[in-house]
Amino acid sequence: MLAAVNPQASLRRSINQAVRADINQCYTCASCVTECPVNRATNKLQPRKLVWMANLGLLDELLRLPDIWYCLGCNRCSHVCPMSVKPAALIRFLRQEAVRAGVVPAAMHGQLQQLHREFQGARRQVAADLLDQSSARPTPAAVRQTPFQGSDRDAGLPRRAGDYLGYGTNLSSCFACEECSNACPISLDRSVFDPLRIIRMANMGIKEPLLRSPSLWLCIQCQSCTQSCGQAVKGHLVISRLQQLAVEENLVPADFRTQWQARQALLYGRFLKAVDGLLAAPGEAANA
Repeated sequence: MLAAVNPQASLRRSINQAVRADINQCYTCASCVTECPVNRATNKLQPRKLVWMANLGLLDELLRLPDIWYCLGCNRCSHVCPMSVKPAALIRFLRQEAVRAGVVPAAMHGQLQQLHREFQGARRQVAADLLDQSSARPTPAAVRQTPFQGSDRDAGLPRRAGDYLGYGTNLSSCFACEECSNACPISLDRSVFDPLRIIRMANMGIKEPLLRSPSLWLCIQCQSCTQSCGQAVKGHLVISRLQQLAVEENLVPADFRTQWQARQALLYGRFLKAVDGLLAAPGEAANA
């Protein structure tokens, strides 16, 4: 009887050497599967499956999977792995190989980047609608020029945002270097989501505009901002704490979290359909 899968040991070694993602260390605990924001919303991107296909040397099959284009590049799968396997690095390698092998055109990367940008804009608009706020997005320049009187500030906000569930956030250590925003996989348009702006507004005590902002809910808790910060500011914890304060102080609707989670599933589903559209017609813009 023929084997259902014919492992390619040489391809496995080639992939492991090229990626250095420690794929051979995977013991299928599924931590990556449960942490992936795309998979949590759609059940259509399982990093563990990709790692094990790579372990079997199934390179040709991997290059033709739409799954490798669903990834947001947030690295949550890599951060959570107890064996230091790096599925995100494997996915980046597979995308490069897919272009090199002619499976997709070179323009795919640029088209996908634009689709990601539109996706985050759509997420912000939905969050704004749920919060009954205008979906208009102020530019960074407009935010910097907005006057704030002393009475508009909450001097206690930096202290309250300096701790989340007993963990220090090091909020006050920020000196606005922008490494967090540069590392953030969803900060593709700073007027949609900008970790630095959130952290600076928290430090300045600009409470109500911050806690009522739709952008506060776009964070996917990937910890990229925290990992990149040279001052050890834990941006993901700062944002979690601010979300908590917004709920505690009734600055968001009582059912917002439930409604937001439901809308997220719909948005991610539309995003994957748009990616499928790009793969089906790589030369044309996909309709999200």
